[in-house]
Amino acid sequence: MGMVLSLHSVSDENIKKILLQPEFIWRLVAPDDQDAYEKSVERKRKTGFMSWLFGSKEPQKITMPDMEFVEGESICEDLDKAWQGIHYCLNKTAFEAEPPLDFITVGGAVVGDIEIGIGPARVFNSQQVTAIHDRLSTISEQELATNYDPQDMDDLDIYPNIWTRDGNEGLEYIIEYFNILKKFIAHCKEHNLGIAVYLG
Repeated sequence: MGMVLSLHSVSDENIKKILLQPEFIWRLVAPDDQDAYEKSVERKRKTGFMSWLFGSKEPQKITMPDMEFVEGESICEDLDKAWQGIHYCLNKTAFEAEPPLDFITVGGAVVGDIEIGIGPARVFNSQQVTAIHDRLSTISEQELATNYDPQDMDDLDIYPNIWTRDGNEGLEYIIEYFNILKKFIAHCKEHNLGIAVYLG
């Protein structure tokens, strides 16, 4: 399957709720996965000696809470395996970069220690998404192509390590998902929403 980067639109209000109670992230990214939510809550209940010592011994029913969504919220998109290639063509780096164009690989607020696929999700509020949009909207496909350097990308171990092998097809792959990303970020800005980002 490999590592796929997923993005979800989410309101600032729900970002606050998720950061206060990180297990709520499951309501956004996997609303039908009651089991994942239950496991996160159970792990939280068992954390800490005093909680274990004085906690209730009676089993408690765990129900995934409802989360109210506004228009345009809880829309999901993914960048397939092109995510780090897009990041490289935007920044010429493997991971670190200057905000706001570092959002694919780093940055944002980390949602506790809830493992969503590979590591926890990161969230960016609507103001941060507006900054991302305003910067992305100035970047053309030609600029991505100018930064596309298959040998350097393979030397930097840019996932999924196909660049010298695939050549121009690798660039087409990056551009396809870059345009999907721009459309998704534009949707979020239009509805004044933030995003949740995670690798799965």
